[in-house]
Amino acid sequence: MKYNPDGQLYKITTVFSQFTLLNLLYIVSCLPIITIGAATAALYEVTIRYADEERGELIVGYVRALRANFMKATGSFLLLGLPMVALLYSSLFWFSSKTILASIFAFVLIVTAIYLFIVLVYCLALIGRYENSFRQTLKNAFLLPIADPIRSLALALIPIAAFCFVVLFPLFKFLLLIFGFSFVIYCSSFLLLSIFRNQQA
Repeated sequence: MKYNPDGQLYKITTVFSQFTLLNLLYIVSCLPIITIGAATAALYEVTIRYADEERGELIVGYVRALRANFMKATGSFLLLGLPMVALLYSSLFWFSSKTILASIFAFVLIVTAIYLFIVLVYCLALIGRYENSFRQTLKNAFLLPIADPIRSLALALIPIAAFCFVVLFPLFKFLLLIFGFSFVIYCSSFLLLSIFRNQQA
């Protein structure tokens, strides 16, 4: 039996191995914690391009994007990520008070944190997709959830659903380490493309 490099099995195997390596690179890139923003922006850049049928080199493209977007993406991660974590932490404090007023305030904090999470996702995706000033990118990221609230909420639900699967099914922890992060971001890329195209229309 000959191994056909143009066959469907070869293509599937190649894509799977590339996304697996991409996932491992992403995990390693995130280990210093502060680099999570830059790593995620780079992952968005290559997966959005792949989802848009531009293809290109996933691994080489990721390394190149990681270097190119480092400052903007890290700044976005710190600017949006730290307040988001602070809001979530504060919501736990208010929920522990066990009063109606405190619970309402905690709920408002959680909603605000989710909004900031969506803004962060948009910001990192925009950094990876478009050439723009940091200020304009940030402005666009804050406006997009308001312009397209339904799909923006769906954008937040994709990683939340993945997290729930990991918590409920231990097997998914193993899959997450193999190709889970790159797969989740890749799925989000299709939704992001449709949102970006809708805003440009």
